[in-house]
Amino acid sequence: MRKRAEFRRMVERLQSECRGQRFELSAAAAEDIVAELVNKTARSLGMREETVLSAHLGTVDVAALAADIVRADERQKREVRGASPAIISVEDTGRLVASLAQAVRCVSLNHARLTHGGRDKWDVIGVLDDASNSLTLVGEALEKHHAAPHVAVVLWSDESVVYARRALARTIEKLRAGDWSFGHGAKLDAGVTERMTADLKILSPD
Repeated sequence: MRKRAEFRRMVERLQSECRGQRFELSAAAAEDIVAELVNKTARSLGMREETVLSAHLGTVDVAALAADIVRADERQKREVRGASPAIISVEDTGRLVASLAQAVRCVSLNHARLTHGGRDKWDVIGVLDDASNSLTLVGEALEKHHAAPHVAVVLWSDESVVYARRALARTIEKLRAGDWSFGHGAKLDAGVTERMTADLKILSPD
Protein backbone atom coordinates (compact mmCIF):
# COMPACT_ATOMS: atom_id res chain seq x y z
CA MET A 1 0.00 0.00 0.00
CA ARG A 2 2.70 2.50 0.98
CA LYS A 3 4.38 2.21 -2.41
CA ARG A 4 1.25 3.11 -4.35
CA ALA A 5 1.37 6.44 -6.18
CA GLU A 6 -1.88 7.60 -4.55
CA PHE A 7 -0.45 6.91 -1.10
CA ARG A 8 2.81 8.75 -1.84
CA ARG A 9 0.92 11.78 -3.18
CA MET A 10 -1.23 11.92 -0.06
CA VAL A 11 1.84 11.78 2.17
CA GLU A 12 3.42 14.65 0.24
CA ARG A 13 0.19 16.69 0.38
CA LEU A 14 -0.05 16.21 4.14
CA GLN A 15 3.57 17.21 4.71
CA SER A 16 3.15 20.25 2.47
CA GLU A 17 -0.02 21.34 4.27
CA CYS A 18 1.68 20.94 7.67
CA ARG A 19 4.59 23.06 6.47
CA GLY A 20 2.08 25.68 5.39
CA GLN A 21 0.79 25.67 8.97
CA ARG A 22 4.37 26.06 10.27
CA PHE A 23 4.78 22.48 11.46
CA GLU A 24 7.40 20.07 10.13
CA LEU A 25 5.89 16.59 9.88
CA SER A 26 8.40 13.82 9.22
CA ALA A 27 7.87 11.47 6.29
CA ALA A 28 7.62 8.48 8.64
CA ALA A 29 4.94 10.15 10.77
CA ALA A 30 3.01 11.27 7.67
CA GLU A 31 3.09 7.72 6.29
CA ASP A 32 1.76 6.28 9.56
CA ILE A 33 -1.04 8.85 9.70
CA VAL A 34 -2.10 8.23 6.09
CA ALA A 35 -1.89 4.45 6.54
CA GLU A 36 -4.07 4.66 9.64
CA LEU A 37 -6.55 6.86 7.75
CA VAL A 38 -6.75 4.35 4.89
CA ASN A 39 -7.13 1.38 7.26
CA LYS A 40 -9.84 3.09 9.29
CA THR A 41 -11.77 4.16 6.20
CA ALA A 42 -11.54 0.67 4.68
CA ARG A 43 -12.86 -0.91 7.89
CA SER A 44 -15.71 1.57 8.32
CA LEU A 45 -16.84 1.31 4.67
CA GLY A 46 -16.22 -2.42 4.35
CA MET A 47 -13.98 -2.12 1.33
CA ARG A 48 -10.43 -2.96 0.33
CA GLU A 49 -7.57 -0.58 1.06
CA GLU A 50 -6.76 -0.38 -2.65
CA THR A 51 -10.28 0.92 -3.33
CA VAL A 52 -9.90 3.57 -0.65
CA LEU A 53 -6.57 4.62 -2.14
CA SER A 54 -7.93 4.98 -5.65
CA ALA A 55 -11.40 6.35 -4.93
CA HIS A 56 -11.52 8.10 -1.56
CA LEU A 57 -8.18 9.74 -0.69
CA GLY A 58 -8.96 12.64 -2.99
CA THR A 59 -11.96 13.54 -0.82
CA VAL A 60 -9.93 13.94 2.38
CA ASP A 61 -9.77 17.47 3.79
CA VAL A 62 -5.97 17.62 4.07
CA ALA A 63 -6.00 21.11 5.58
CA ALA A 64 -8.28 19.96 8.41
CA LEU A 65 -6.17 16.84 8.99
CA ALA A 66 -3.01 18.96 9.19
CA ALA A 67 -4.75 21.35 11.58
CA ASP A 68 -5.62 18.41 13.88
CA ILE A 69 -1.96 17.33 13.86
CA VAL A 70 -0.76 20.86 14.65
CA ARG A 71 -3.30 21.18 17.50
CA ALA A 72 -2.16 17.87 19.01
CA ASP A 73 1.45 19.03 18.88
CA GLU A 74 0.54 22.33 20.51
CA ARG A 75 -1.37 20.53 23.31
CA GLN A 76 1.76 18.52 24.03
CA LYS A 77 3.91 21.65 24.10
CA ARG A 78 1.44 23.39 26.44
CA GLU A 79 1.60 20.43 28.81
CA VAL A 80 5.39 20.77 28.98
CA ARG A 81 5.21 24.54 29.40
CA GLY A 82 2.73 24.12 32.25
CA ALA A 83 4.90 21.59 34.09
CA SER A 84 7.49 22.36 36.73
CA PRO A 85 10.93 20.84 37.26
CA ALA A 86 11.22 18.49 40.23
CA ILE A 87 14.04 17.93 42.70
CA ILE A 88 14.08 14.20 43.39
CA SER A 89 16.48 12.14 45.45
CA VAL A 90 18.80 9.68 43.75
CA GLU A 91 16.97 6.84 45.49
CA ASP A 92 13.55 7.95 44.19
CA THR A 93 15.08 8.61 40.78
CA GLY A 94 16.21 4.98 40.78
CA ARG A 95 12.66 3.86 41.59
CA LEU A 96 11.24 5.94 38.76
CA VAL A 97 13.82 4.68 36.26
CA ALA A 98 12.90 1.11 37.24
CA SER A 99 9.19 1.86 36.78
CA LEU A 100 9.78 3.43 33.38
CA ALA A 101 11.79 0.38 32.37
CA GLN A 102 8.86 -1.80 33.47
CA ALA A 103 6.53 0.32 31.33
CA VAL A 104 8.77 -0.33 28.32
CA ARG A 105 8.89 -4.03 29.22
CA CYS A 106 5.10 -4.11 29.42
CA VAL A 107 4.87 -2.59 25.94
CA SER A 108 7.30 -5.17 24.55
CA LEU A 109 5.18 -7.99 25.96
CA ASN A 110 2.03 -6.50 24.39
CA HIS A 111 3.61 -5.45 21.09
CA ALA A 112 0.98 -7.35 19.08
CA ARG A 113 -1.35 -4.43 19.72
CA LEU A 114 0.75 -2.43 17.28
CA THR A 115 -0.97 -4.38 14.51
CA HIS A 116 -4.48 -3.57 15.75
CA GLY A 117 -4.37 0.03 14.56
CA GLY A 118 -6.42 2.83 16.08
CA ARG A 119 -6.16 3.67 19.79
CA ASP A 120 -4.28 0.46 20.70
CA LYS A 121 -1.41 1.28 18.37
CA TRP A 122 -1.04 4.87 19.51
CA ASP A 123 -1.23 3.91 23.20
CA VAL A 124 1.71 1.53 22.69
CA ILE A 125 3.72 4.05 20.70
CA GLY A 126 2.88 6.80 23.19
CA VAL A 127 4.27 4.86 26.14
CA LEU A 128 7.45 4.00 24.22
CA ASP A 129 7.97 7.61 23.16
CA ASP A 130 7.27 9.10 26.58
CA ALA A 131 9.31 6.54 28.53
CA SER A 132 12.31 6.73 26.20
CA ASN A 133 12.24 10.54 26.16
CA SER A 134 12.03 10.69 29.94
CA LEU A 135 14.81 8.14 30.45
CA THR A 136 17.06 10.04 28.06
CA LEU A 137 16.51 13.33 29.88
CA VAL A 138 16.93 11.70 33.30
CA GLY A 139 20.18 10.13 32.13
CA GLU A 140 21.44 13.60 31.23
CA ALA A 141 20.25 14.95 34.60
CA LEU A 142 22.08 12.18 36.48
CA GLU A 143 25.34 13.39 34.97
CA LYS A 144 24.70 16.71 36.74
CA HIS A 145 23.21 15.49 40.02
CA HIS A 146 23.77 17.64 43.09
CA ALA A 147 25.42 16.23 46.20
CA ALA A 148 24.25 17.95 49.39
CA PRO A 149 25.80 17.22 52.81
CA HIS A 150 23.31 14.46 53.62
CA VAL A 151 21.59 13.60 50.36
CA ALA A 152 22.21 13.49 46.63
CA VAL A 153 19.41 14.90 44.48
CA VAL A 154 18.61 15.00 40.78
CA LEU A 155 16.94 17.94 39.05
CA TRP A 156 14.29 16.53 36.72
CA SER A 157 13.42 18.97 33.92
CA ASP A 158 9.80 19.89 33.23
CA GLU A 159 9.91 17.74 30.07
CA SER A 160 11.23 14.67 31.87
CA VAL A 161 8.50 15.02 34.52
CA VAL A 162 5.76 15.24 31.86
CA TYR A 163 7.07 12.31 29.81
CA ALA A 164 7.53 10.06 32.85
CA ARG A 165 4.16 10.95 34.33
CA ARG A 166 2.39 10.27 31.04
CA ALA A 167 4.16 6.96 30.36
CA LEU A 168 3.49 5.60 33.85
CA ALA A 169 -0.12 6.82 34.00
CA ARG A 170 -0.98 5.25 30.64
CA THR A 171 0.67 1.94 31.57
CA ILE A 172 -1.13 1.86 34.93
CA GLU A 173 -4.45 2.53 33.16
CA LYS A 174 -3.88 -0.30 30.69
CA LEU A 175 -2.81 -2.79 33.38
CA ARG A 176 -5.77 -1.94 35.61
CA ALA A 177 -8.18 -2.36 32.71
CA GLY A 178 -6.66 -5.74 31.85
CA ASP A 179 -5.77 -4.53 28.35
CA TRP A 180 -2.05 -5.16 28.94
CA SER A 181 -0.38 -7.88 30.97
CA PHE A 182 3.06 -9.14 31.89
CA GLY A 183 1.81 -12.63 31.09
CA HIS A 184 2.43 -14.16 34.51
CA GLY A 185 -0.98 -13.83 36.10
CA ALA A 186 -3.15 -11.16 37.66
CA LYS A 187 -1.17 -11.09 40.91
CA LEU A 188 2.03 -9.93 39.20
CA ASP A 189 0.16 -7.39 37.11
CA ALA A 190 -1.50 -6.01 40.25
CA GLY A 191 1.84 -5.88 42.09
CA VAL A 192 3.56 -3.95 39.31
CA THR A 193 0.56 -1.62 39.02
CA GLU A 194 0.71 -0.91 42.75
CA ARG A 195 4.44 -0.18 42.57
CA MET A 196 4.05 2.10 39.56
CA THR A 197 1.20 3.96 41.25
CA ALA A 198 3.37 4.61 44.31
CA ASP A 199 6.23 5.79 42.10
CA LEU A 200 3.91 8.04 40.10
CA LYS A 201 3.13 9.90 43.33
CA ILE A 202 6.78 10.98 43.47
CA LEU A 203 6.08 13.02 40.35
CA SER A 204 2.51 13.95 41.28
CA PRO A 205 2.55 14.55 45.05
CA ASP A 206 -0.85 14.91 46.73
